[in-house]
Amino acid sequence: MLIFALSKRIRDMKQARKIVKDCVLYDSTSDWGYEEYLDYCEEMGIEPVEEDSEEYYEFMARQREYDWDDFKANMEYSAFKGQPCMITGSLGLWNGHPDIVPVLCDDIMDAIHRCLNNNYAYECEIILTDGRIDVNVYHHDGTNCFEIHLLSKKGQREAERPIYKWEKDYEPKRFWFKNIYGYLF
Repeated sequence: MLIFALSKRIRDMKQARKIVKDCVLYDSTSDWGYEEYLDYCEEMGIEPVEEDSEEYYEFMARQREYDWDDFKANMEYSAFKGQPCMITGSLGLWNGHPDIVPVLCDDIMDAIHRCLNNNYAYECEIILTDGRIDVNVYHHDGTNCFEIHLLSKKGQREAERPIYKWEKDYEPKRFWFKNIYGYLF
C-alpha cells in the first residue's frame, strides 16, 4: 500500500512540473492591426487617424513600449527572479551563423537586456519553450538566436571557476542547466 501511495505521489509531482511549450512572453513583431486601432479609438472616444499617418505609427510605438513595460513588470514577480543563468546561441550574419561565447548573467532580465543590447526597440520575440527562454532578435542581416538557461547548482559551481581553468572545456554541458517549469509569472 505504501509503495502505491508513493508512486502516485511521484506521478502527481511529475505532472505538476510539466515543461511549458512555446509560451510567448513578449513579441514586438506582432503589431496592432488597423482594425484593432479603430476598435481602440472607438472604445476610448478618440477620433482615428489615417492608417499610414505619423500619428498611427506613434500610437503603435507607444503600444510596443506599454507591452515592454508590462513584460518587465511581470518579470518582477517571476519565481525565477534573481537566479543566475547563461546565454548560448548564434548570430545571424550575412556571412554565416557563428556561435556566441556563452555569457553568464545575474538573472533572466539581465540576460534579456544583453540579448537585446539594452535596446527593447529591436524587432524581437521572447519565448518560453522546452524549459528555457529563447530570444530571437531580427535585423537586416538575419536573426540572432539566443537561449537563456537557468544554471543548476553544479552549473553555478562550474561557471564560478576562473575563466582560464575552463578554456579547454568552454562548451557548457547540459547538466549545468535546469529547466523552467510552469510559467514565469
